[in-house]
Amino acid sequence: MGLPKVADLRMMGRSLRKSSTPSAPGKVHMEKTPLHSVEELLRLVDGRCPPPDRPLGRILLEYRLIEPEQLEHALARQRRERSKHLGRILIEGGQLSAGQLHEALAVKFGIPCVALDHLPLDSAVLARLPAEFAVQHTVLPLAASGERLIVALENPLDATLLELIRFNTGASVVPVLASAQDIALAHNRCYSKVDEDEALEVVRTEEPHVDEETEAPEDPAALDATRKPVVRLLNAILAQGIMRRASDINIRPDRERVGVYYRIDGALQFSRSLHKSLLPALVSRLKIVGHMNIAERRLPQEGNARLRRGGNDIDLRISVIPTVNGESVVIRILDKEVGLKPFARLGLPEREAGEMLRILQRPHGLLLVTGPTGSGKSTTLYALLNEIRATGAHILSVEDPVEYGMEGVEQVQIAEKIGLGFAEVLRRFLRHDPDVIMVGEIRDRETAVIACQAALTGHLVMSTLHTNSAPDTVARLIDMGVEPYILASILLGVMSQRLIRLNCPQCSRPPETGNVAAETGDGQRGAGCAACNFTGYRGRGVICEVLPVTPEIAALINDNVPPATLAGLAREQGMSSLLDQALRLAREGRTSREEALAVAGP
Repeated sequence: MGLPKVADLRMMGRSLRKSSTPSAPGKVHMEKTPLHSVEELLRLVDGRCPPPDRPLGRILLEYRLIEPEQLEHALARQRRERSKHLGRILIEGGQLSAGQLHEALAVKFGIPCVALDHLPLDSAVLARLPAEFAVQHTVLPLAASGERLIVALENPLDATLLELIRFNTGASVVPVLASAQDIALAHNRCYSKVDEDEALEVVRTEEPHVDEETEAPEDPAALDATRKPVVRLLNAILAQGIMRRASDINIRPDRERVGVYYRIDGALQFSRSLHKSLLPALVSRLKIVGHMNIAERRLPQEGNARLRRGGNDIDLRISVIPTVNGESVVIRILDKEVGLKPFARLGLPEREAGEMLRILQRPHGLLLVTGPTGSGKSTTLYALLNEIRATGAHILSVEDPVEYGMEGVEQVQIAEKIGLGFAEVLRRFLRHDPDVIMVGEIRDRETAVIACQAALTGHLVMSTLHTNSAPDTVARLIDMGVEPYILASILLGVMSQRLIRLNCPQCSRPPETGNVAAETGDGQRGAGCAACNFTGYRGRGVICEVLPVTPEIAALINDNVPPATLAGLAREQGMSSLLDQALRLAREGRTSREEALAVAGP
């Protein structure tokens, strides 16, 4: 059966929505079959029947993963670009995630979707695949039956990966679908000690090679850094961080052990403890990967590396500092799939999103996104640039560092060591006839003044600033040396934002009807489960306050009034504060009141 005609898509969508249960609005997730034994898994695999042939588009509509209009546009693009798969078109357009596509394809081809939380795993079955292979490719052997090996995959239709597994195991591979999160948690249970034990064996037992022509032996840490078990250990640490959606990986030495921590949803989570003797080799390996000086251990160093996972480039920013207990490392993970989001997928409230889009339509002026470190400012700026890029505008950006490469934007990396700072690059930008200028961050008076001059001379300038609220931003710029009358004439708007942890959907339960907590928002919080690493939270959302500069606001800026006066007028004109939005999420049960007050409280 072919895809429905374009003219029938809207009617099909209305019919599907009408037949859906009203208690489950929005997108529907595929149901996972919970497994408690290998026997249950074998029955599930053996009992599956070939599904009726259904087009992918129909399945996506049935599960309300996309709207009929989105499918219509994607099909039109597919007719123009016949080599592109429908799912890839929807992912590129931001209407679908890779995980949702895999789930829909599993339904189409009758592949079971399973939950792994309670499935006991046999060490003999796990040993059929090397630990580093399983972690690198997001796969997990679950059970063996005769010549068959049942394997959980994030993408069970990856023919190349299935062939690799068959080649490594010599078995007939039967794929089942599991989420990357479930597989990563299982990896953490099964493989957390394997790599360390292997690495310790090499580091402790192998002697450094002595060059007979010199008096000193070669650096033992440099030698160990090239050993396969040390390479595997680092790869496993990196792969786990990526799969667990970590923004940073911390490798922190203590007097006797080395702790590995992942920053997930803004909070540090302890992962594992390594023997102290592994630290020199592990740090040396990171220095090799990050193109740093492996022999320098007294001074801080910074480096960059790039990984490829599933066809997606992931950049690493590596910082090493010496401490009294050894070198400490922080690795920032920059994943384009996470950091480069379409504006519509930022999750901004409707009013605030509308205000920002209206500001973007202005031909010149200054637009600022503010907040503390780690509040998602860069992600918002890139999303805004993506909106402007579609208009064909000439866009120049200066950043430190360039976090994500973006086609259609000329990006410049500053280099303070050679005198190439924000202010110097901005001066040169004005000679390159840009329509839009993006400044990664306004850090000093000179950069602030030049950015304002660019806004005065007919350019749309976008930047970030570290302030606590949107009204505080005005006072901060004036303190930096921008004249109030200039700021009043060029400032288009300020968006101040925070990232707030959301309740885990698997373990969060609504309070009982009539309970006081149901009215105040005090009672809704995740209890903690394997999916959220027993924190009660999974994922983060954006809360923001948007201050559009109206003529009345501009008059107050010109008079250099205190931020509290600006905030009062802004609220009268409809601005919702960060605290208002955080408490609203708590009342809706999407976060806890404790988290709301911690992120946005006074």
